[in-house]
Amino acid sequence: MASRNRRWARAGRRRQGEQGLTLIELLLALAILAVLTGFLAGGLSIGRRAFDADRTSATSSETDAAIQAISSLIASALPAPATTANPKSGIMFEGHQETLMFMGLSEGRSLRGGPHLIRLRRSGVDLAVDVAGSAPAKPGDGSGPAPTRVLALGGVRGVRFSYFGRVNDSAPRGWQAEWLRAERLPDLVSIQIDFEDARRNEPARIIALRQG
Repeated sequence: MASRNRRWARAGRRRQGEQGLTLIELLLALAILAVLTGFLAGGLSIGRRAFDADRTSATSSETDAAIQAISSLIASALPAPATTANPKSGIMFEGHQETLMFMGLSEGRSLRGGPHLIRLRRSGVDLAVDVAGSAPAKPGDGSGPAPTRVLALGGVRGVRFSYFGRVNDSAPRGWQAEWLRAERLPDLVSIQIDFEDARRNEPARIIALRQG
């Protein structure tokens, strides 16, 4: 009986020692958990920064390509007369602060070759390009074929055009907020595009026009 009681006592002491964790074991487990959590958080942060950088780079490349296409489009402007009946009425180039309309020449790549009536303007949060096959009978009267609309840039908050040159031989050369009823094309066109995402904003782009 005494021997059996001693065996039960030893078994009870082993079960009592095996219950729970000691303070040292608990602290060690917490330290390991903190290290693993730090590694996980660091990895997620690095992955998020890499994803943001890749997305920003892709967006910047798309923006640069679109601006380059717009620059080439404006550079194709032709000094075509506004009306064939009265050549002295000026050329087909209506430049406002937020819209720009002109006759452009397509080389037959993305558009059918030949002259096109082109209009740049902001439509909501997009910079839209309206392309028609020919000029209307009168500038701005809405006649002629229905234009084809292409969205050049998205996320646009504002667009501002300004023009450099002189509208006629007697006018001084300088920057103009508008270019209307002019006898010649402007020498330079400045485009300031403000994006909703401030990271995409860049200084104004200057586009040189080919003089005909």
